[in-house]
Amino acid sequence: MFLEGGDGPEAAEYPRLKAELDALESVSIQKNCTPIYEATFLGFSYGFRPGRNPHQALDAVAVGIPRKRVNWVLDADIKAFFDTVDQAWMMRFLEHRIGDRRVLRLIHKWLTAGVVEDGSAISTTTPSRATSTA
Repeated sequence: MFLEGGDGPEAAEYPRLKAELDALESVSIQKNCTPIYEATFLGFSYGFRPGRNPHQALDAVAVGIPRKRVNWVLDADIKAFFDTVDQAWMMRFLEHRIGDRRVLRLIHKWLTAGVVEDGSAISTTTPSRATSTA
């Protein structure tokens, strides 16, 4: 099928097809990487994990505090982490657990793809020494 540079129905379908392929790739990577990283989380970690939600975290705190001696409770939220993370560092970090170069190449493509907001393209590249803002 020829999709490049035409004015026919195939050209109109290309963006939709591309979006569907991107979604399929994303789900595939997520399903394959979740077991790799999920195993390293501690049992009391609740943020953005499969089968866990904020209500369960609050329930765990409500049960745990009366039963254990607790000196402090930490709730951390890193503001705009992916807006400021050093992408070269992120790729090196991922290379420690992901051995498939094709998967790493695809993740790098997503990190550097940019976004479109209100019809304007916005770069997603970050400086080599990005700093986090809290």
